[in-house]
Amino acid sequence: MRKTTIISIIPTLYDGGAQKFAADLSFGLIKEFDHSFVRYNSGEQEYDHAGAVIDLDVPKRQTVFGKVRRQWQLLQALKKLKQQEQATVAISHLLMPNMLNVWSKNNDVTLCVLHGEWSVRTGRSKWLDYFVGRSYNKADHIISVSHYIKDMFDAHYKLPNPHHVIYAGIDLKSVLKKAAAPTPTTLPESYVVYVAGFRPVKNHLQLIAHLEGYLKTHQTQLVLVGDGPLREEIEQSIRDKELTSHVIVTGNLTNPYPVIAKARASLMVSSSESFSLVVVESMALGIPVIATDCGGPREILLPDWKQEVTLPCQTEYGVLIPKPDQWTKDIVPQELERLLANKERWQQLSENGKQRATYFSIERSEEAYTTLIKDITAELKSI
Repeated sequence: MRKTTIISIIPTLYDGGAQKFAADLSFGLIKEFDHSFVRYNSGEQEYDHAGAVIDLDVPKRQTVFGKVRRQWQLLQALKKLKQQEQATVAISHLLMPNMLNVWSKNNDVTLCVLHGEWSVRTGRSKWLDYFVGRSYNKADHIISVSHYIKDMFDAHYKLPNPHHVIYAGIDLKSVLKKAAAPTPTTLPESYVVYVAGFRPVKNHLQLIAHLEGYLKTHQTQLVLVGDGPLREEIEQSIRDKELTSHVIVTGNLTNPYPVIAKARASLMVSSSESFSLVVVESMALGIPVIATDCGGPREILLPDWKQEVTLPCQTEYGVLIPKPDQWTKDIVPQELERLLANKERWQQLSENGKQRATYFSIERSEEAYTTLIKDITAELKSI
């Protein structure tokens, strides 16, 4: 009997949480289905994945007209490919693949996965967002990686499509294995870590400003793992505040897990986060988390995520604090000191975090996607 044919549409198989999740998910999908990837931007590096990779060989363009023309060419190429592969279900990740997926629909069932605010709306113009909404209206199913993203999408577009929440699970075994590797850089004896791209939404500058006094009066240092457009400004801020001996910038690390695993705490101070793999990964490694209440982290640290709480909130699994635009002067150093000074509390959060992280395993995601696809195919057979 011929297996159900599934294709996953993704820009690349590297350089992003959505790409990493799609790659990890493929190992579960290929157990039950005939699965392959379709990508339109090739690269030298790929995350480990299962299934063939089909490249849509449409060259990149530089001009505005050329970019529009390329999207049309990608659309036609994808539509032809779906016919050739006789795809039953097409799963797309991120905004542009979602648009290509729904507009190239043949006899396939389209599943559009929303990984963040950018997957929901462009923010560039009302007309463009109107087009995005009309496009999503054509999707057979929509999947959000958190209730935060689902609620945002539903409030924005109010579409009748079936809309599911399936968390973007992590490969816990892989994280633990990689964490056992040697540290890729020299580390201080005591430090807290923040793993995030150097972009405005991640609030590195505010974090450094609020921790300046703490870092100068304590033996604990701050390690920043990441890179991005704000790196030069962040490093200048570190020099201006005379924190060069207190803050370490590692740049991007292929394997950040040994650094996380040896930290005393993991910080996540974004203004908006659709889910936050880093929060789950830190918990899986037994490192207590202090995170802003900015979307996804609430659902990780507070199982009853609709519950009204007063911030800062010491949950069973970590610490939720307000977003940076609501910070009081001492809130971050106070919560950090409270966590690190109480060894019993630290140990309890470490153990609870490991347990909680299993709820967000890639195996649970695989099971949810497999069940959904089997339900879809069973419905098609009954028609």
